[in-house]
Amino acid sequence: MCNQPKYIVGLGELLFDFIDHQPVLGGAPVNFAIQSHQLLKLHGFQGAAAVRLGNDDLAKRALHELQRFGLATEYIQHDPIRPTGTAIVHREDDGHRFEIVENACWDHYQWDEHLEQLCEKAAVVCFGTLGQRSPQSRHTIRRFVESASHAIRVFDVNIRQHYFDADTILHGCRNADILKLNHEEVPLVASSIGLSSQDSHLQLCQAIRAHFDLHFLVYTQGKLGTTVITKDNVTAESPGNFPPVENADSVGAGDACTAGIIAGAILKLSLRETVLLANKLGAFVASQHGATPVLPDFLLP
Repeated sequence: MCNQPKYIVGLGELLFDFIDHQPVLGGAPVNFAIQSHQLLKLHGFQGAAAVRLGNDDLAKRALHELQRFGLATEYIQHDPIRPTGTAIVHREDDGHRFEIVENACWDHYQWDEHLEQLCEKAAVVCFGTLGQRSPQSRHTIRRFVESASHAIRVFDVNIRQHYFDADTILHGCRNADILKLNHEEVPLVASSIGLSSQDSHLQLCQAIRAHFDLHFLVYTQGKLGTTVITKDNVTAESPGNFPPVENADSVGAGDACTAGIIAGAILKLSLRETVLLANKLGAFVASQHGATPVLPDFLLP
């Protein structure tokens, strides 16, 4: 393996989740890049944040935390006017609900030569719908994804509030190698291609995978664990279980699952080993506070 790192890019939004009134680093693509970095840094890969920050204390905090993990931060844009993104996380009986502030700096994400350079070096890129809620950021993200056809492209639909539409969903699916959906997102994607909602979620996932000719479709079901659908297999394994710490929340558990899937694919683990890793990672993050806890050595592949 060459000495130059292969970049695992979290593309789109970085924001701070305010959980119990405390800011915690978040944004699904960045969560994914941090966890993938922890899993794969000893194998020659490095996480990279391809995001836009403000000129405020939260931006400084974001840079500090990303650098503490060892991610590449030189591709980050800085907005002199608009604030770093934030979201209020409301705890609910079945998980959590997000209230995301509008007109953040990442809504004004622009294409530049640094993004072009990163695009050429990307081994993996993860993107979603939320980062594309404005025309400006949508144009930038789509350009990166379309240009990075040499990379493994992971589309985490990541439906939040009203910040999505059928066109964004379809574009992401058509330009992805791996699609990640939860139980709420399966019928949305199915309806966008005219599938009947009368089928089971597993049947819909199989049909979606075939329709877009995806390498993997990753179906996350929270405490029930993760299922990976390929052309020839449906693989599900026992969910993980860890005792929760005080103030534990499930934010970022799905992103950790996706990082486990990518680690398994890159390291050529079997589908069974890959799903077991994803389940353990998701369960561990759900037992902790915040989306990007430090992963213990016993979880690293």
